[in-house]
Amino acid sequence: MLLPLRYARVWFSAGLLLLMLGLVAALSSVPAGVPLAINDKLMHLIGSACLMLWFSGVFQPRFGPMLFLSLSAYGLLIEMLQSLTVSRQPEGLDLVADVAGVLLGWLLSVAGLSRWCTKLESWFASPNP
Repeated sequence: MLLPLRYARVWFSAGLLLLMLGLVAALSSVPAGVPLAINDKLMHLIGSACLMLWFSGVFQPRFGPMLFLSLSAYGLLIEMLQSLTVSRQPEGLDLVADVAGVLLGWLLSVAGLSRWCTKLESWFASPNP
């Protein structure tokens, strides 16, 4: 169940868009000669943590375990789909980084960062001086 936010459906839809963009990026080929500016496993960790934080700001806290499992399954799906591409290959360590990132995001959300969406909406609603 979504939090009682004014723009809950917008936040949720934006999260789905982020998932789709992540999937496209994970299945796209990287042009030869393009150096990755950041470690691949670190990108998996940070991306998964951000997704968990995003959705934990939209869903009620009791859905944390469901979000953890769903986003971990999303990481597994990406790895499985990469095995079907010519330019990408699945890596077990990528999945480990994904799950670690989801766990990190969950811990950060429990620590209070899940209130990002509520806080942002309160800024929208506050009167301008």
